[in-house]
Amino acid sequence: MSLFEENAAILHKFESDGRDLSSPRSIDFCHIFPDKVSADAFARAAETEGFAVAVHDVEREVDPWDVIASKEMILTCEAITDTEEYLDALARSYRGQADGWGFFTV
Repeated sequence: MSLFEENAAILHKFESDGRDLSSPRSIDFCHIFPDKVSADAFARAAETEGFAVAVHDVEREVDPWDVIASKEMILTCEAITDTEEYLDALARSYRGQADGWGFFTV
């Protein structure tokens, strides 16, 4: 299953559960990194691209640094997939990788 198909299935499930996807909301794109230097560098780069960022040290042996890059957007499969792919490529340039996305239900 492609990333686009996976995201389409997730959004379809949200709609089936009665969630309104037509209103903009803050979407959190999660990324993992092997060290603080890489995490901070990615966070600075994402911030210059208009994302709000948060860096967290987590208790995990592999890739113990999380960076959440958040942006207000309407939940469409195209927007989510394009953003996820863009941020994953950016994270990889700093030795990190994407680790999913989500949002708080309001």
